[in-house]
Amino acid sequence: MWRDARRAAIYGQLQYETASRPNSKRVPTPFGDIWMSPIEAQLYEAMRLAGLNPVPQFCVSGYFVDFAFPDVALAVEADGAAFHEGTRHERDRKRDWIIGRAGWTVKRFHGTTIYHRADNCAYVIRKEVDARWAWVQAQREWAEARAREEALRRQARREALLRPFKNFIQFLKRA
Repeated sequence: MWRDARRAAIYGQLQYETASRPNSKRVPTPFGDIWMSPIEAQLYEAMRLAGLNPVPQFCVSGYFVDFAFPDVALAVEADGAAFHEGTRHERDRKRDWIIGRAGWTVKRFHGTTIYHRADNCAYVIRKEVDARWAWVQAQREWAEARAREEALRRQARREALLRPFKNFIQFLKRA
């Protein structure tokens, strides 16, 4: 409960800071209106046009990523000019490492790339999501096949255990 309250407070602070930046936009999403920087809004729109449904400002291991695809553990970051500064760059590397340790992949796109080629960024993200989704589906199919195989083994063991008793019952019926 304390963690949820802390997460909500951090999220509120992030939204407040984003809203106070010049040119920030309040973008309607399926998860409610969210304040985004211009490059985040542009990337979000490009992803939506590419048929993707990213979750904006998603918390992973205590860090809020710009966009997330929780089903396939993919985080997308839109890096503005502040990313290129030394301390920020190091902080983001540590952050990516922690998120990666949680099983997520982080894709970063520079603001200039998003500004000039947002549709290309969305295409790259789409390909990554599709590839990861295919892997997730393959894992599920493998798990289901293994579960079916295990159920057949259990049934065979049950039948092997009961076979002597069935044979004895058959013997008594014949006698």
